[in-house]
Amino acid sequence: MYDIIGDIHGEALTLEHMLLSLGYAEGEEGFFHQERKAIFVGDFMDRGPEIMRGLSIVKKMVDHGNAYAIVGNHELNVLAYYTKDEDGIYLREHNLKNRTQIKKSYEEFKTDNVKRKKYLKWLRSLPIYLELDDFRVIHACWDHDAIKLLKKENPENRLSKPFLRQIYFERGKLFKATMLLLKGREFSLPGDLVLKDGYGFKRTAYRIKWWEPMNGKSFEDISYGNRFHLPNYTIPDQLCYDIPLYPTDEKPVFFGHYCMNEKAGIVRDNLCCVDGCVANGGSLVAYRWNGSVKLQQEGLIRVERVKKSRVL
Repeated sequence: MYDIIGDIHGEALTLEHMLLSLGYAEGEEGFFHQERKAIFVGDFMDRGPEIMRGLSIVKKMVDHGNAYAIVGNHELNVLAYYTKDEDGIYLREHNLKNRTQIKKSYEEFKTDNVKRKKYLKWLRSLPIYLELDDFRVIHACWDHDAIKLLKKENPENRLSKPFLRQIYFERGKLFKATMLLLKGREFSLPGDLVLKDGYGFKRTAYRIKWWEPMNGKSFEDISYGNRFHLPNYTIPDQLCYDIPLYPTDEKPVFFGHYCMNEKAGIVRDNLCCVDGCVANGGSLVAYRWNGSVKLQQEGLIRVERVKKSRVL
């Protein structure tokens, strides 16, 4: 049996409380459970106060066979930020926007280059997606065509240095497929509609529900996990397009990414978002999977963000 745990974002203390509440014990080889295995949906990096400690907890569990973990878009951003192409130029430009997005990770990493290299190497070894007999796990969006392309072009299913260099150089179908899986499906905004994200940077597109059609709905209706308000009027027909929807009769998919706060949870009988936005005042969310094909509300577990006691 499995416990699928949402985006951690450096909230190591809350993660420990979650694991203990799920019945895991801590030993010399990290946290473990006699009958269950944890699955982490990515986004260990950025935002929270203890990024390397959180990485250490997850890495120990994975290394000793007590957990699976996949990468998220924040791991992708960090890896691209620290990876150079064949000409010695970083794949992700070292500008204000990109530095701001990984600020907390950057600040922790610069204090210990040995640990930084160790964790970056480990992150490159993690899978992009996970497919088990009974369910699937992806960070942002399960898209069959994107998965099929990755299986063909990247059978290792890893964000290796050669793969990152290839996709950032070509910026083609493989790059778009990777972005879709790790950053989700987005809808481009009309040119006269200007929005800013949580960092204050201009947004030209926003995250949408990848399991529902957009025809006849408003900009707000199709929005999912955005921290800004959108127009609540119907999207003009000429802007709508068909997207491949995840079938209702296929095995469950667990994902994170969308920072849904109290709305994190089951969005459909076979789809569940476990990102409770713990680093932004929400909670850490997990789903206890005990074999049910149809996802159950009682499988959801929430642990509120735990703050360290002040030292007097």
